[in-house]
Amino acid sequence: MRLRYLIRFSLLAAGFALTTSGLLAWQQIDFQMSSMWPMAEEFSLHPVYAIVFGMALIPPTLWEIFVLESQAQRD
Repeated sequence: MRLRYLIRFSLLAAGFALTTSGLLAWQQIDFQMSSMWPMAEEFSLHPVYAIVFGMALIPPTLWEIFVLESQAQRD
């Protein structure tokens, strides 16, 4: 059970870290959207991708933590 908590909380921390680092990296390029689209001259990984992936990790991970908590209270 503790390993499940460790994995879930690690995923939650990774989600927040990706979101924060994406915001910081996007601020470094002055919040430009120029290199985000494949039709642009140069295609590189844009910080918005890290923000989106980080924000996509947070809700399901929180849900899994809530499920683990409710199962622990039943037992």
